[in-house]
Amino acid sequence: MDYKDYIAEVSSKIGILDVIGHYVKLHKQGRNYVGLCPFHHEKTPSFTVSPDKNMFYCFGCKATGDMLTFVRKIHNVSLAEAVEIVSKEFDVDLPPWHMSTAASKERQELLRTLKVVAEAFSAALQTPQAQQCQEYVRRRELSPDTIQRFSLGYCPRNIDDLIAWCSDHGVDEKSLARAGIVQRHDGRVSSPFAHRLMFPIWDSVGNVIAFGGRAIDGSMPKYTNSPESPLFSKRRTLYALPLAEPSIRKEGIAIIVEGYMDAIALHAAGFHHTVASLGTAFTEEQATLLKRSASRVLLNFDSDEAGQRAARLALSIADRTGLDVAIVRVAGAKDPDELLHEPGGSDLYQLALDQAIPAGDFLIAAAAAGKDMNSVTGRRSFVQEMMESVDAMQDSLLRTQVLTQIARRVGVREEEVLGMYHKGRTRIEQPVAVDPWRIPRKSLGHSRIPTGASLQSTRSILERNVAHGLIHNLDRLPELLPQLDELTFQDEVCQEIIGVVRREASGGTALLAALVAQLSPDAAALVGSWSLEDHKLSYQGLRDTIVRLQLLPLVMAHGDSAT
Repeated sequence: MDYKDYIAEVSSKIGILDVIGHYVKLHKQGRNYVGLCPFHHEKTPSFTVSPDKNMFYCFGCKATGDMLTFVRKIHNVSLAEAVEIVSKEFDVDLPPWHMSTAASKERQELLRTLKVVAEAFSAALQTPQAQQCQEYVRRRELSPDTIQRFSLGYCPRNIDDLIAWCSDHGVDEKSLARAGIVQRHDGRVSSPFAHRLMFPIWDSVGNVIAFGGRAIDGSMPKYTNSPESPLFSKRRTLYALPLAEPSIRKEGIAIIVEGYMDAIALHAAGFHHTVASLGTAFTEEQATLLKRSASRVLLNFDSDEAGQRAARLALSIADRTGLDVAIVRVAGAKDPDELLHEPGGSDLYQLALDQAIPAGDFLIAAAAAGKDMNSVTGRRSFVQEMMESVDAMQDSLLRTQVLTQIARRVGVREEEVLGMYHKGRTRIEQPVAVDPWRIPRKSLGHSRIPTGASLQSTRSILERNVAHGLIHNLDRLPELLPQLDELTFQDEVCQEIIGVVRREASGGTALLAALVAQLSPDAAALVGSWSLEDHKLSYQGLRDTIVRLQLLPLVMAHGDSAT
């Protein structure tokens, strides 16, 4: 089954509005639907979905495609994974998309290996060899329900036992080594996870892609993670996301903590919209993952210096992605897990969430820390540091709010701080960007014979209009394509578009979504924008344009003889 037939089958079971509306708030506008683009920060909707064409297009960042392209882009996954996501999230049976590349096969084998290993760790936690781990779990007050929900396990000290269990379930030692679970040196086998409490790490649809292991006997390092792999990138992963996402989407809020135990403890206490950043770094890729379900993020990092530095970095990342961010401070405890074990811990934590510090207030407090705000030197240093933060902000509303707060903090009028900000900025006049795809669609008739660069410009416009016309007349390709047989297109993007159109038409009816899926990003963006334009070149208008393009060599030859 080729992609065209496959997307048609998927579309017959679930509509593009259902899929994209799961992630983006859409509002009807004529025949189409619009919303804020999930792929870049914007305040005015430029993201458009056409249910008639089964296409989406963003007039801001040029993202375009069909429903599976959207899912692939928003989850950063392969086509097969996108099919799996749609099947799981919308509870529909979809045929698998068979992958044939070596990389795809390797990925599937790695997923299967890690799934079996997770089952092995879970089984090992119930054995007598896991007694010390079981005692640790009891001390941490992890209930059987929590252990099951998070699929916690134990990596045995005797790695041969793990290898034997996995072998009985179809996974050999070589596969375990490729997955980073075991390693063999000088005939001896070992594992970086031996005698540790194990935390499976999932991707956004619940596949095990890595593991974290916590020492239970005081050995160092306290935590060990799987190495980076084709499946696992720490920057692109949030612990417990598939468990938390339904609540995040319902609440519109995500709580971000640093580690596994904090996330697990908060889930056990009823704060199900919690994820962990797998350390103190919160990345732009993680922010993008959250943006599809949340509009507000509450950062709850440790109160130590490293945690506070991470919070400041996270604020700048969230600003670039358009998230509303606040900082949660836990009083009287180092982290949420510790607080939740105190009497009334859940109520205390909810109070901390309610009192979360807005991003601007947090930046002000961090910049003022350690400075003598009663001295001119201290206030000047504070203003200079804050101006650097403000200048980097993309959110104009947040920028204005922070400038107002700066004025209040140093005791001057707001106009003075605004003047300092504008004076200090280096203003470089940028030329107005010209979108090469937006060619004016005026009459191509000329009262004189064009020459030189004018002829080349005319050819470019004609070629683009031919490609544009084909996109709007896909139902009449059998009549139109033979007229192009003697034509040579100089524009590389037009060559690509027309080549794909020819290939699709040879197999039957050409579908717009199937065309876009085969194009390069630039060509796909061009076709996506054309598909949603009000201007459409009619069938007759396209035939006239083809004739003009056919006659252009004669015009050029006449122009050459005239010179």
